[in-house]
Amino acid sequence: MGKRKLNLVFIVIFLLTITLPYVFAHRLPQGRISEMENRTLAGYPSLLGEGNTINTEYTSQFENWLSDNLKGRTLLTQLNAAVQYSLFRRIVKTDTMEGKEGWLFANREEQIEEYQHMNLMAEAEMEAFAQRLQELSSYLENKGIGFYYFQCYNKEMIYDDMYVESILQSGGKSRTEQVMDAIRQKTDVRLVDCKMELMKRAEDENIYFQYVDLTHWNEKGAYLGYRLLMREICRDFGQVPVLEEEDYQIYEEERGTEIYGFAYPCLEKCPKYQIKEPEAVEITESVSDRWSWLEYKEHTHVYENKNCVNDLKILMLGDSFIRMFLKDDIAESFSYTLSIDWLNIPNIYKIVEEYQPDIVVLESVDSSVGGIAKLADRMNLG
Repeated sequence: MGKRKLNLVFIVIFLLTITLPYVFAHRLPQGRISEMENRTLAGYPSLLGEGNTINTEYTSQFENWLSDNLKGRTLLTQLNAAVQYSLFRRIVKTDTMEGKEGWLFANREEQIEEYQHMNLMAEAEMEAFAQRLQELSSYLENKGIGFYYFQCYNKEMIYDDMYVESILQSGGKSRTEQVMDAIRQKTDVRLVDCKMELMKRAEDENIYFQYVDLTHWNEKGAYLGYRLLMREICRDFGQVPVLEEEDYQIYEEERGTEIYGFAYPCLEKCPKYQIKEPEAVEITESVSDRWSWLEYKEHTHVYENKNCVNDLKILMLGDSFIRMFLKDDIAESFSYTLSIDWLNIPNIYKIVEEYQPDIVVLESVDSSVGGIAKLADRMNLG
């Protein structure tokens, strides 16, 4: 083959290399979701931006679209995940880290900083947060409402002996421990701090997920947290019933997890706590209209329990530790239950005036303490 023909072959191969991915890319509507990656894939970019001006980000947006929409991308992603782990024990999913004995943890900056004690609050910040909680507690107490601050913890804070070896802690207390001390010493806020009880139980049994979930307690750990919270509430509201273990059907379910379609080679027995005779019913009609002004409104849940032995109403501001694990159990003890995200802290006055609760629970996980403190600074108490 002559030099000229060889050059022509290379040119054709080059042109095919740069055009075929475009030709065979998906051209489905915007907002296509990858269930495997749990994210929305990039849509095809427009040459024009706002006001019919040239879109200066077109090149990078086009690259993102092409990367996300190549045909066969799902299979290649699965193959890459399997090869990387099998040959190099490397997890390609950027939000996931592997600790000791295969335990999986979240690779999130705010959680790592909390574990390392790299996000400590200044004394003035801690005192300001404690003072705002005291103001909230006093405001609610003056209205005859019980208030409880419920502190939960991510997996690495309870199973630190299984955490990633290369991530080290500095000495002293964590930010959350600092804040807990400030609340205890400078306020009379009713504090439910789960850490000591969780760590004690973690010595003998798994109360958090090993592989299936990067962050959360499992249902056994959740029941332990439920008991700690309800025990504190019952000190003030003795008429509140509490679910005992015999009220549940308790069994184990073997589960595993996937990393971009690659079956992670570890299984765990996950405890399941299923209420035998649930009486609280979630109300869905008119809820979205009544609470449409709430932040993160898709995670607003309302329950009614017509067979409850009391007429109490509870309001819970929290995160996934409540809405994924505890809201159904707690709803069994009250006539009405409203569970919303803690992003709504600045509007607590409006929410209380609208809902008229007897009990308010503010739940936080350790890595969220800083965010809650900032929101509390914007809190409106009328």
